[in-house]
Amino acid sequence: MAMADESMDKFESSSCDALLKNVDSANRDIMQSLLPTPDFWDFFANRSRTKSNILLVDVDTNSVDLLLNQIVALRKTGSDLANHVYATAYDEFTCDRLISAGLSCYYNAAWQGRLFAKYKEQTRQDAHQIHVVMMGRMMTTAVTLCEGHNVQLTDTDVVYFRDPMDYPFLEAGIMITATKIPAQFINWGGRFFPDHPNDVFTLNNGVVFYRSTPIIKSFSLTLIINSVRKLKDAPDPQQGFMQIAFNELMSTNQLVLHPTSKISDPVTFRLNTPEINNTVGECYDCYHGHFPWTSEIIHVPVVEHKHHEALKIGVFPLRRYTSYCTAYPGMHKRM
Repeated sequence: MAMADESMDKFESSSCDALLKNVDSANRDIMQSLLPTPDFWDFFANRSRTKSNILLVDVDTNSVDLLLNQIVALRKTGSDLANHVYATAYDEFTCDRLISAGLSCYYNAAWQGRLFAKYKEQTRQDAHQIHVVMMGRMMTTAVTLCEGHNVQLTDTDVVYFRDPMDYPFLEAGIMITATKIPAQFINWGGRFFPDHPNDVFTLNNGVVFYRSTPIIKSFSLTLIINSVRKLKDAPDPQQGFMQIAFNELMSTNQLVLHPTSKISDPVTFRLNTPEINNTVGECYDCYHGHFPWTSEIIHVPVVEHKHHEALKIGVFPLRRYTSYCTAYPGMHKRM
């Protein structure tokens, strides 16, 4: 318990201190139960409070080679993300292997046990490993954002051919991938794209960028509370409670995503607007949207005489990003 209190002290001493002041005791207990042990913060000790982009990734013994391959690809693109990788491992051997390869890694058996216990407390059923990973991912993301760093979350089976940090809109708090899914799984997503009116997409947390701003910190913490609350006496057989909760927040706030092709130069494909910009410029099949952000759980201070600020979100290239590799009939004949 003393260790959990120390973690909470560290959390409350971060840039999220003002956001956490008005959190009620029940929601505070949820966050405290998911916080990593104090040694998770060791990664930030040698980094200044100036913002940097941190690549957070979950890894186990079956995916460690995929992560190492991903980092090689990032280095090939010239991305500085390759120098700021923080892995969360779910077995000691994997963490030791990553550390020996020169990477930062966090593993703690007691923390993992608390995540398993929290899932069982909520659902009255045993957790699958993916449930534990999702709870851990949400909390480590929030901690990193509160430490003042931007977060690029990525699955290990992603390979980058260009620096992903060139794409997030400078004005956006979230930049995410989107995946078309069957309509019967609409609870995993929504009809966010007016130019795809009949298609259901899930905003896919397998690749997502979070910018460390008060609104995104509030969103991240709200996502944690909503996700855990929804597990109360409601097991997650689809093993996607975090993904569902994320997309529900977008649907509830009536997110509409507009194509940047409408504001891109027709010849160069570069973004051509002062409202939306990024480093690479070229983003003709990206999308953008926003909605006023409010949270009954984590209140963002509102400047006097001003409306609630908007949560601005972008979508990575929709046509050039493939989240599933599918061998269509006859495909092998063309290869």
